[in-house]
Amino acid sequence: MSQSAPAYAYPWNAPRPAIAGPVRPLTREEHAQGQAVLRNIHSLPRFLSAIFLSRHDYLLKSKGLHDANKWLVFQFERRIWPRIEAVNAKNGMNLAASPRWMAEIDNYAGLPGMDDKELKRLADRVAGQLLSIYESRVEEFIKSNGGDNTGLFEDSTQACFYGLTAPMVRAFNITPMHWNKYRKGKLDARSAIASLSRLVDAEWWERQLKAQRTRWREALLIAVGNVNRGASSYASKQAIRDVKARRQSNFDYLNSRELENVETGERFSLIDKVMASISNPEIRRMELMAMIAGVEQAAATRGDKGMFITITTPSKYHPTRAVGKNTSKVHFNHKWDDEAYTPKDGQRYLVNLFSNIRTAFKDAGLKVYGVRVVEPHHDATPHWHMMLFTSKEQRQQVIDIMRRYAMAEDGDERGAAKNRFDCKHMNKGGAAGYIAKYIAKNIDGYALDGERDHETGELLTDTAAAVTAWASTWRIPQFHFIGLPSRGAWRECRKIRSVSLADEFDETVEAVRAAADAGDFAAYILAQGGPNVARDDQTVRVARRVADEHNAYDEEVQKIAGIFAPHIGADRVYETRTTQWRIVAKAVAVEPLTLQSASGAPRSPVNNCGLVGSGGAENMQDGEPVEAVAVLEHAPETPIDWDDMTVARCVMARLRADAPQINRQQRSIDLYSRPEPAPSARLTAAERDRVPRIYSELALHGIEPTRSELEALARGAKVKFGDISMHYPAVNDWSGF
Repeated sequence: MSQSAPAYAYPWNAPRPAIAGPVRPLTREEHAQGQAVLRNIHSLPRFLSAIFLSRHDYLLKSKGLHDANKWLVFQFERRIWPRIEAVNAKNGMNLAASPRWMAEIDNYAGLPGMDDKELKRLADRVAGQLLSIYESRVEEFIKSNGGDNTGLFEDSTQACFYGLTAPMVRAFNITPMHWNKYRKGKLDARSAIASLSRLVDAEWWERQLKAQRTRWREALLIAVGNVNRGASSYASKQAIRDVKARRQSNFDYLNSRELENVETGERFSLIDKVMASISNPEIRRMELMAMIAGVEQAAATRGDKGMFITITTPSKYHPTRAVGKNTSKVHFNHKWDDEAYTPKDGQRYLVNLFSNIRTAFKDAGLKVYGVRVVEPHHDATPHWHMMLFTSKEQRQQVIDIMRRYAMAEDGDERGAAKNRFDCKHMNKGGAAGYIAKYIAKNIDGYALDGERDHETGELLTDTAAAVTAWASTWRIPQFHFIGLPSRGAWRECRKIRSVSLADEFDETVEAVRAAADAGDFAAYILAQGGPNVARDDQTVRVARRVADEHNAYDEEVQKIAGIFAPHIGADRVYETRTTQWRIVAKAVAVEPLTLQSASGAPRSPVNNCGLVGSGGAENMQDGEPVEAVAVLEHAPETPIDWDDMTVARCVMARLRADAPQINRQQRSIDLYSRPEPAPSARLTAAERDRVPRIYSELALHGIEPTRSELEALARGAKVKFGDISMHYPAVNDWSGF
């Protein structure tokens, strides 16, 4: 078989592409359109504008001027910019609530790109204005009553102050505390003062604005398509980094603190206690799995049947729509553009939906209990997975009610019948296995090695960080128990180990305690009265008491004290938390100094630093007295073993702590270490030569001058040392001129 010869014997004979002629310049209209779009891009916060400017530069270099301009006009202006405007309009200042903040409208509009210092200044201004308004109205009230302030703390008076001040806060899309109580006309003076004390607090405003900034940023990144399976699933990369940074900061704080027993002074590591609690993701996951297994076992004992139900939101809550199953390509969902729904809006929809469902269950006399897990889609829109149990006779009726309510809104849209509601029967046991994967996925990815997400194709072990960042950013609770006894009472009963409560209460209370002590959640459910029992009718409840100390807003704080039995009486409480603890700074472990030291060890005039009762400033940390870093109870003449690094670090740390604080705005001047002087301020050669001689003569008189004093004498100035005045004639270096 003959091989075909090449068409051209030499490469220079081959046809070449035609040389492109000069690029047609943009018309005046095209140029004006592009520049207008670029101005809009430059007006965005930096974290957004950098994305689009880099994209425009890439197209400009790789594709050319016309392609870059087309992207600006047809892609950004028509598709992306309206979504950004919708998000900004939804999160911007609500002047309809209060037009008083017109001066701050531009500053508040820049909240997504605002740094911490600027945000703090905004919080200070808002809190200061509200404080001045409140104080002026109090003064007007006292003046109108002839200087009598007896009626200042009446319910009607404080409710009036609240009604004049709180509506202004809603301009910042913040609902003040006790707002619903005020609208119902049930606001008392104590509640009004508690809310107003927060509204005039700059730190409270700083926390609120930071939370708004985080959610506003994430909403903008969702709108521009940076949160989906083609970019970053569940949460943006920026949100994941922010959550990791906050957790690292919290970890560093916990690692630097200790728990101190108020009575005995005994201390424990705070981080060890936290990691031994349910704050540890591993312990939290194990507790949830134990409870879910208990729910399944209790259902089997009662003969109830299980259902695994999935409920999703309508398509208008999704910012993007997927193209195909095995690709990462997504398109913008234009149903979303008008409302610009956030994941928080999707969660509110599901909460209201299930509230209506439970009302229908109550009207129909249906009993349902189980566990709910909230999980995001790849575009951050939430959906619910529920493991529910009910009797065999009621199961179909429960399914029909849930399906009817799930399809009530936009039920005729494409794909609604298939995706909005799904139910799987769990007839053959292993119900916990249906939801175990979703629990592990939402916590730490345990036992999911090699498994991939059906939406994103990513490993489930890698998605746990993104899912937890999503829940933290939007403040969405991931797990919720439905129709089951109190988990708080379960945890308090687990603290009572091997102690019978039959004598102090009765056998029913002891059965609850014994079940919790054994870790048997199924027996605990049955001992508490079973599923769907009202909180007041449960066998054991959590007892709370008013703490001795008020919070930062001078409010009474209720803390858990123990457990009580409602059928016996709320007066009889078994205390599970009898020890009072406080958080203090971690003390450095220092070996006590001995009087022995190496030969020739240097002496120090600071050996007595840190003596108890020395009159130094108290070390305060978080409003609580903290023990000193080191206490050296030795005489001044005691030598210090400087070879011991622990001792040396301790002494130097105490010296730095006792050193006077210098204002950063002032120049720090060290007489023995000055900066390099300017050439005009330097000594001449003759003046430098006489400095050692002057120093020696002064030493004969017992005078130890500083460097500046020596230079002044070398230049011929008079310097007074106590009662002695010294002067040396100036040196003439200009005799030849």
